[in-house]
Amino acid sequence: MIKNTDLGISVTSGYGKLRLKTAPTATPVSVAEAKTHLRIDSSFTADDTYIETLISVATFAAENYMNLWIMQQSWYLDIDSFPDYFNLLRGQNDDLTINSITYADTANANQTLAASNYFGDGSMKPARIYFAPDATIPSTYDKPNAVVVDFTAGNRNASEVPAPIRQAILLMVGTYYETRQTVSDRTYKEIPQSAEFLLMPYRVQG
Repeated sequence: MIKNTDLGISVTSGYGKLRLKTAPTATPVSVAEAKTHLRIDSSFTADDTYIETLISVATFAAENYMNLWIMQQSWYLDIDSFPDYFNLLRGQNDDLTINSITYADTANANQTLAASNYFGDGSMKPARIYFAPDATIPSTYDKPNAVVVDFTAGNRNASEVPAPIRQAILLMVGTYYETRQTVSDRTYKEIPQSAEFLLMPYRVQG
């Protein structure tokens, strides 16, 4: 079971640990779009920074619910030794780029695995990296996190994000904007039911 820690900076599971390398610089919806959804006049700018924060929070919540990277970001996957294949724990995303795979050899020296030895499949749920049929898989030093995968995933532009995901984020922004305190009502959910309905088809099992 995937466990989020430190606001998504580290994600751990039986398959390894994800560490955030580079956070997204783009958002799936803009402040202007959120203000239109909230029916806030464009001339009112006092809440713009707050709305921008809500977009980030709603995006984070949507990503955790779907187990899916939305906007382009880079991660490290730490694993103790070379597996049969690398389960990247999240996906699906066709825009998967494997930047490098490094490992500690039997002498505990850092090495880089030749790119000809592997290929990525971002269409899998979750995304995976497979070894080539003729790959040479080296032995590693016996220590935690001996193998590190550096990869980039996520949509490059907001226009690539499916409309239901964007709408779900807007719905969450609306909920967070109107509800600014802890709610004890048992009917209240972290993700509004209408947003959950929109996100459900994109949810990936880790």
